[in-house]
Amino acid sequence: MSTTPDIEVASAGVDHVSVHSLQPEIIIIGAGVIGCALAYSLSKSGRSVVLLERDLSEPDRIVGELLQPGGVAALKELGMSDVLDNIDAVPVEGYCICSGEDQVGCSYPLLEEMAGLNKDQHQDGDEKSKWHIESESGKKEGRSFHHGKLISSLRRKVINHAPGVKVLEATVKDLVFCEHTNRVIGVSASFKKASSSSSSKELGNGGSIGNSDDTRDHQRIEGPSSSSSGDTIVRKIYAPITIIADGCFSKFRSVPGTRLPKTKTKSHFVGLILDGDKCKLPIKNMGTVCLTPSGPVLLYQIGREKGEVRMLVDVKGDPKKNGKIPSVGDGSLKRHIEDNYLPYLPSTLQPSVQDSLNNKRLRSMPNTFLPPSQQGLNDHLSGAILVGDAYNMRHPLTGGGMTVAFNDAIILTKYLKPSEALPAGREGLENWNQISIYLKQWFWERKNLSGVVNVLSMALYSLFGGADEPELEVLREGCVKYLGMGGQRMAGPVGLLSALTPAPFMLFYHFFSVAFYSIFLLLVKGPPNSSIRSSGGAFNPLLVLLALPLNLLYSVKVFWTACVVLLPVIYTEFKI
Repeated sequence: MSTTPDIEVASAGVDHVSVHSLQPEIIIIGAGVIGCALAYSLSKSGRSVVLLERDLSEPDRIVGELLQPGGVAALKELGMSDVLDNIDAVPVEGYCICSGEDQVGCSYPLLEEMAGLNKDQHQDGDEKSKWHIESESGKKEGRSFHHGKLISSLRRKVINHAPGVKVLEATVKDLVFCEHTNRVIGVSASFKKASSSSSSKELGNGGSIGNSDDTRDHQRIEGPSSSSSGDTIVRKIYAPITIIADGCFSKFRSVPGTRLPKTKTKSHFVGLILDGDKCKLPIKNMGTVCLTPSGPVLLYQIGREKGEVRMLVDVKGDPKKNGKIPSVGDGSLKRHIEDNYLPYLPSTLQPSVQDSLNNKRLRSMPNTFLPPSQQGLNDHLSGAILVGDAYNMRHPLTGGGMTVAFNDAIILTKYLKPSEALPAGREGLENWNQISIYLKQWFWERKNLSGVVNVLSMALYSLFGGADEPELEVLREGCVKYLGMGGQRMAGPVGLLSALTPAPFMLFYHFFSVAFYSIFLLLVKGPPNSSIRSSGGAFNPLLVLLALPLNLLYSVKVFWTACVVLLPVIYTEFKI
C-alpha cells in the first residue's frame, strides 16, 4: 500500500482521482497560446487531454500582445473568439510606418473587401457587414492587449468549456520513453503537495481556477509509483501522444531525435510602458513602426482603460560580448536608447518616451529565429510533437506569432481528431506510422500561412533592422514609397501582413516589386542622403543624368541585396 501523501493541484474536473484513472489520449505540456488552443480544439473533436502548466497564475510578458486579423479569424474557427472579450483589448486597424517625420498609414481591409484575393468568393449579405469580433471601424480588425490577460482568458475557456481536458499545475521534469521502442509514452511531472498547492490562485480577473459555476476547483491525485521531495511530489502520466508546447525557452528541443536546427538570437526587444495620457500615437488604433538607423521601434496601445502604450525597441547585442545587450542595472541600456533611438522618433512621441525612460522599468526578451523542420521522419522522435515557439519562431516585428499558433492548432486538430485512420481512444493514437504521415502533411499544409508569416517577418527585419549597408537604405526607402502609393501596392502587402490573404506567390511578387521600384527611385533620384539630392529631398536632374551610369551599376548590387534578404529565408523555411 502506498504511503505517498495526497496532493492537490489546480484543475477542472472530478474531485478526487487516482493517478491511474488519468488515462488521457494526449498530454500537452504548456498552457500558453497554442497549448490552450490545442487542448480546447482536441477536446471538442472528441479527444481526452491532460494539460500541464508550471504556473497557472497570470503571466507578465512584453511580447505576444498583438493579434493580427488572420489570428482573429483563426480564433473564430476554433470557437474561441470570445477569449478577446473582457480583457480590455484595443482595436488594431492597421500599421503606421514612420521614417523621421514622414509616415504612411496601412489600413486593414474593409469588411466588404478582401486584401487582393478571393474577390469572387461568395458571401451572404449579412456576413458582409460582420467580422468575427465587434468592429467599430468597419475594418477587419486585429486586437492588442496585455499578454497575461489573453492567456488567462484562454485558460478559463479551456477549464470552463472543454470537459475533455484536465488542467493540472505541474512542472514537467522529463519525457518518459518506452524501454523497448524508445517511443515517448508520457511525462514525469512534479506537483505541489496539498499544503503548498497553488489551488487558490486566480486567473486574472476571471475568478479562481475551475468552473466558475462549480465548486469543484481542485483535483487530488493519488497513487503509487511516485517520489517526493520537500513540498513537491513527482508522478508519471502516460498517453500515446505528448505535445510539447512549452514556449521559446523549451528544454525539450535537445531531446535526442528532435532534429531541430539551432536557434539564432537576432536581437532583443527592450520594452516599457508609455503613459496613455502623455503618448499620442501618430494614427489612432494603428500599430506604429518607427524606422531608425539602429533598428525598428514598435508602439501600440495595449489597454483602453488606462490607455497604456507598449514600446518595443529592437536592440542588437554586442558581438564582442557574446551578443549581450547593454545593462539595465548601470543605466547603459537607457543611455543607449536615448542616444541611438530617441532622436529618430517622431517629435510628438519623444517627450513621452523620455518620461517613461526616466520613470519606468526596462525589460527585455530575445528575438529568436527557429525555422521549422519536418517531424515524424523515420529517425526522428516518436510519440511526441513539438508545436508553437518550441518548434518554430520568427522575429516578432510583424506580430504574426500567435496567428501562426492558432492556425497550427486548427490544422493539427484536423489530423489528430478521431477518424477511421486514428479511431477514438488511446489505442487509436498508438499508430505512429499513420501519425507520421499526418505530420508530414501538416508540415506542408501549414506553410500557406506560417511560411508567409515567417518569411515576411525575417525579410522585413533584414530590411528595417538598422543595418548600415547603403543598399538596404535604398530598399527601405523604396518599401515606404511603394506602400505610400496605395491601391494594390498597399492592399497586397497588408493582406500578407494581416494574414488574411497569406499567399506565398504574392509575397514573392510584392517583395521584388519593392526591389524594382527601389531601383527606379535610385535611377531617377539617386541614392538616399546623397549629394545628388537637394536638402529638401528633391533631386537635381543634371546630376542624376551624370550619375546614371554609376547608378545603373549600383542597381545591380541593390537587386543582389534584395535577393540575399529574401531567398535564404525562403530556403530555410521550405527545406525539410
